[in-house]
Amino acid sequence: MKSQNVQYGEQAIRRYGWLLPILLSISLFAGVVRAEEAPVALPEVAETADEVAGLSEDDGDEIEVTEDELVDDEPAEDEPLIEVKAVFPVTSSPEDPRQYRYLTLSNNLRVLLISDPATEKSAAALDVHIGHNQNPWNRPGLAHFLEHMLFLGTAKYPQAGDYSAFIAQHGGRYNAYTAAEHTNYFFEVDSAHFEPALDRFGWFFIAPLFDARYVERERNAVDSEYRMRLKDDGRRTLDVYRELMNSNHPLSAFTVGNHETLADADEETIRDELIRFYQRYYSASLMSLVILGKEPLDELQQMAMPIFGRIPTHSVSLPATYPAMFRSDFLPAKVDIKPKKELRQLTFLFPVPDVDVNYRKKPYEFIAHLLGHEGEGSLLSFLRQLGWAESLSTGVGLKSRHDGLFQITIDLTEKGWKAKGQIPVVVFHMIRQLETRGLKEWRYQELQQMADINFRYQEKMPPMDTVRQLAPAMHVYTPEDTLLGDTVFKSYDEKLIRQSLGWLRADNVLLAAVAPDAITSRSSRYYQTPYAADSWVIEEAEVKPSMRKRLFFPEENVFIPARLEVRSRPLLPSPENASSEEQVAAPQRVLSNQRAQVWFQQDQVFDVPRAHMYLRVKSPLVARDASGAAQAALFAALVEDQLNEFSWPAKLAGLDYSLTANARGFDLHIAGYSNRQGLLLNKIAESIRKAQFTPERFAIRKAALLREWKNRDHNAPYQVLLPKIAALQVSPFWNDDALVKALENKTWEQFRQFSQVILRDANLEALFYGNLFRQEAIKLASLAEHQLLGVRTGRTPPSTKIVQLSPEGRPWLYRQPIQHNDNIALLYTQALNDTVYDAAHMQVLRQILQPAFFDQLRTEKQLGYVVSLVPLPLRTLEGSAFVVQSPSTAEAGLVSEIEDFLVGQKTSIAARLNENREAISRRLREPSRSLAEQADRFWNAIANGDFDFQRQALLAEAVDAVTEETLAEYYQAAMLNSARRLWLTSDRMPVPEGFRPVEEVTEYRAEQSALSYP
Repeated sequence: MKSQNVQYGEQAIRRYGWLLPILLSISLFAGVVRAEEAPVALPEVAETADEVAGLSEDDGDEIEVTEDELVDDEPAEDEPLIEVKAVFPVTSSPEDPRQYRYLTLSNNLRVLLISDPATEKSAAALDVHIGHNQNPWNRPGLAHFLEHMLFLGTAKYPQAGDYSAFIAQHGGRYNAYTAAEHTNYFFEVDSAHFEPALDRFGWFFIAPLFDARYVERERNAVDSEYRMRLKDDGRRTLDVYRELMNSNHPLSAFTVGNHETLADADEETIRDELIRFYQRYYSASLMSLVILGKEPLDELQQMAMPIFGRIPTHSVSLPATYPAMFRSDFLPAKVDIKPKKELRQLTFLFPVPDVDVNYRKKPYEFIAHLLGHEGEGSLLSFLRQLGWAESLSTGVGLKSRHDGLFQITIDLTEKGWKAKGQIPVVVFHMIRQLETRGLKEWRYQELQQMADINFRYQEKMPPMDTVRQLAPAMHVYTPEDTLLGDTVFKSYDEKLIRQSLGWLRADNVLLAAVAPDAITSRSSRYYQTPYAADSWVIEEAEVKPSMRKRLFFPEENVFIPARLEVRSRPLLPSPENASSEEQVAAPQRVLSNQRAQVWFQQDQVFDVPRAHMYLRVKSPLVARDASGAAQAALFAALVEDQLNEFSWPAKLAGLDYSLTANARGFDLHIAGYSNRQGLLLNKIAESIRKAQFTPERFAIRKAALLREWKNRDHNAPYQVLLPKIAALQVSPFWNDDALVKALENKTWEQFRQFSQVILRDANLEALFYGNLFRQEAIKLASLAEHQLLGVRTGRTPPSTKIVQLSPEGRPWLYRQPIQHNDNIALLYTQALNDTVYDAAHMQVLRQILQPAFFDQLRTEKQLGYVVSLVPLPLRTLEGSAFVVQSPSTAEAGLVSEIEDFLVGQKTSIAARLNENREAISRRLREPSRSLAEQADRFWNAIANGDFDFQRQALLAEAVDAVTEETLAEYYQAAMLNSARRLWLTSDRMPVPEGFRPVEEVTEYRAEQSALSYP
């Protein structure tokens, strides 16, 4: 793994991305899920996990809430005038067309305005420099609970669901997270509706109601979140770290909260404490706001000041320092931890002082860069040669205002676990060698050079991601450095680096050893993690001279581009162009024969010196059976393993690649600066063709892959079941159990023979897009064709088949063993066909149903923390999954609740058409924000057979044509016909009467019709 700033599970509780790994895992392996649905569809999952929507009244005790408790809705006559106190310059990239303005309002609120006339979505984020480190000692989880409650009505907008409904209806998404020192709230919405959305957002921080009717319900949601992740090894390990920390340090406290920690006390209610916490800490002086819109800066400022200038400000007293993270007599120490999954890790944790104070020089990033290097001579390379390690990561995590932990984490093999006593000797040898031999200014200058290049040519992110990341940065960096603070390497300071290295000592370390066979003596309080801690002293030993020769720091990185330039656009038309005056709207075929189809387009929009190369190799041998698919996954892992030392410097220089297996072959994606991409492609293709692996690496990577597949059974229930849909509906496709069974008994000789013929009869599809000339693309395509296509013997890759749910008969039920106490029910519904008409109606239905589904089943009925309507298209066949995971409601009850919800929506589904239809239409017509986003769109069009690149435009037209009548008719046929349903639950639920169990996947597929795709 690359050097990185390590973030633990609860340091930043980011819930929005809970679905993305599931969609990507299905997409990458199956090669059938539309990859563009992940970024496009996630906004449709508007209320995932911790997002809070409207609530209905309940019969509980009600405490009257008056606006006077917080802030009046209307300004008083003597209310101070909202003014701008100061305006600061902001350093931006010379290639960045957006305009920036940093200002401070009279209430001491810091505001960053971003004007982007090209944006179709506008966004805002407000970061409060207060997090769970400010929780009262007797109220763990209070800051997190406050984050939940803030969404549930304000003085100006008292309806609890007003904000979420408005955002969803206007093509938006929103979320929030609570971290150690930050609570971050953010949203994006269609630009035409930005100002009213901003007003609703702003009143969270002016006059939230904290309506007592909703306190108990949201406390249940927090408790469900806590219980859902009781088996998450990241949180379980962190729970142990807390117990070992100095109890006076705020990081030692539980952060999420549960029923126990958030219960009403005898003397006062939890609501009273919420209000007191809010009034104490939610001051404008501790807030930073980022607003991104298409309006000019002056208009954005006029939009923001009347709203956010009203946020109250007052003096907040915070400690100038924290106590030591560990007691003075505790370190050095060792802790053994038993995980739920099969994993083996050795982690070195060094307490260090505040790292942000030196953000311009970044000494710890420099140290992490060298210790976490993966090239020749590196610590990881050495440990891999010994067969001890699989990956390594370094960086500072668990950061607070005043300190943090520098971490070195090594993922071990079984052999490495047996040698874990020797590994600390090697690690501390490298730390000493870094101090004596590694501190060279030219190495720092390489980081400087790449930081400058990356800052100059940074690509646009989605607006919400932009504001979400910049808002907390405003608390750390000077106004001028707000945009570049994360990447700047101002100057080499060897003295400062040596001082920082001084904290990486053998007497200042907690050594954490995580393994299934760890010997433990007690369990942590909140996550019941078995562990045992004791004092520890590093073994007195030296690395042998013969071994020392194999450990050294990197030489100069030849991949760092000395000069980057954007290719000039062609003056003459290419053969495919109608005229030289027309910009190419879509890629053109530059190679077409029986075995290879290659498309190319030179970028004419984004003007960055980057390119994307996508290559898909379809192999009949891989698609033949589960054995072929399992060995293909191992093959891809071994290629990446073999190339790691070569490709690591390229990755550091902004040129990366991925090689992933799918059910019919493998996908290669190369992305980054275009100047050396041809060299990387040639090296990867050569490694694939030669397939010169070793028995030792075969055994290690095979064990790692089997462990990865088996460990997925320990994921949360919704994470276990969602990928099963593709395994049931798609052929060829195999679930994890089938892959494990197919690979477990494969010998080295069997795999070696497979590797020599994997390219036989293969076909190739490829796209070259970006900063490339046409002739360059043709040359690279010819190289790929020569290297990646083996001999022909007459076999052809099979087509992909997608099962169509039958409109007749009984609903299907698939049951899966689940290793979790929570219950789970998942309903997969499918479009009637794969036309744009069908896709349009399914997407409109999902857009309408999703917020109502969340509101009714999570917020009103409190069934569980995970309640969502998930987009799940398979190729061009639209589909949706209704997901509910509950700690308390039985699965039969969850099934009934989903059924009742669908029936209940029948009468109102068409009444909510107009705004939702417009939101989808605008989304489909949004231009790409970056080269990477456009490349992804092009590639997904090719993968789905849309060689005219017109399907998305046609889909937008089909959405525009949806009427109330056609929508109601489609809802009845696609959603309410119980025969066209596939249910998935745990095996704890008996098969209800009227359901048909899925006993064998092959029989299930055979009894239904299927769509076929080449």
